[in-house]
Amino acid sequence: MKLKKPVICVIVVFLISVVTITLPQQITSKPTHVAAQEPSTDPVVYLPFISVPAPPANFMETFDGAPAHPTPWRSAIWDITVHSRNVDTWYNLEAMDAQHGPNCESPATTHDVTAYEDTVYQCNNHIMTAINASGYGLVYLTPNQMVDFSEGEAVIRWDMSTERRSLRDWVDVWITPYDDNLQLALMNWLPDLNGEPHNAVHIDMGDFNGPTFGASVYRNFQEDSLESTWWVPYNDFLEPSPQRRDTFELRISRTHIKFGMPDYNFWWVDTDISPLNWTQGVIQFGHHSYNPWKDGNGGPQTWHWDNVFVEPAVPFTILKADRRYVNSSGSNRVNFSAPAPANSHLRFAGIGDNLQVSFDNGSTWQNAAYQKHRDYSFADESFKSYWMPIPQGTSSVLFRGQDWWGGGWHFRDISIWSPQTP
Repeated sequence: MKLKKPVICVIVVFLISVVTITLPQQITSKPTHVAAQEPSTDPVVYLPFISVPAPPANFMETFDGAPAHPTPWRSAIWDITVHSRNVDTWYNLEAMDAQHGPNCESPATTHDVTAYEDTVYQCNNHIMTAINASGYGLVYLTPNQMVDFSEGEAVIRWDMSTERRSLRDWVDVWITPYDDNLQLALMNWLPDLNGEPHNAVHIDMGDFNGPTFGASVYRNFQEDSLESTWWVPYNDFLEPSPQRRDTFELRISRTHIKFGMPDYNFWWVDTDISPLNWTQGVIQFGHHSYNPWKDGNGGPQTWHWDNVFVEPAVPFTILKADRRYVNSSGSNRVNFSAPAPANSHLRFAGIGDNLQVSFDNGSTWQNAAYQKHRDYSFADESFKSYWMPIPQGTSSVLFRGQDWWGGGWHFRDISIWSPQTP
């Protein structure tokens, strides 16, 4: 059988191939949908395969979705950690009025939040974080993407509300080498947890000086506070709003940190640093609550987040457990949606004595292994971050422990991480 118009067919297919291999590759959480087409009856013409190096990948999360009511937000590619210090808040949080009403009305309206699952929720094509903790509480959102500045400057950008009613309610961002990531990272001077990661870059609003930011670099647990215009709050050059989401941008390389609000041409940090000895980092977006009514402050805050962008980005695998927590009541087993890839680690927060895990249905048990912390005093009343190798192929894990003097043993926010591409 002869091909009809073979020259035209070859040219058309070749042009399509050239366009395809020259388009920039982008990783997004919202894949483009292509309308179905009728199968072609034309003969297939094969061209030689041309190997082209993949361009740097970008990551964009737009949090699209407009549910009728504030709806807990969950994503297969984001790890979510929610922590509250006081024992009586381990299962239900202190109540707060979170912004957006019961039908996702404007931020001027509110709905009640007491459940852990409701601290990260969706309305009107963006997400919110809302937590109230008189002892100490935090929410960390971690995408399965590492920022990659191995070839020069990289960018992390996001849109966020700017209303801040309490100096004791704030946001921050940690950039940490993969093997140093700390699930419950926290500045060592604060009253909870166990300090900062081994190595990290930290952008932080939490100095109680108003809506302003500073930055630090951690090397071997030692903090180097960077030069900044920390005394300038953003309400000096904008009208704070719970509804408008302004753009914040971090530019990072091995030798320079720049952070600010580009739309206002304002940068709190723009300084050279001693070269970092790492070039990729896990990104944690944090929301902290530390007795937000104290000292005449205005109470717990809702922060609105949108349009998280990372360029370039390197994806890694996150597999989340089918349960938020495990304790002595009920089943001590968690299951994962897929077997652990090669080079995986089990990541979780825990409290209690003699915490152990089993990867072989209880035949053998291992002591839970701490992730590297700055403070190894490990007060009994503090949750710790755990990070331990898990055998490839594991899809179910058992947990056990003993009660500590102030309460029962407790594991929560359990996941499997692997540097392999999902």
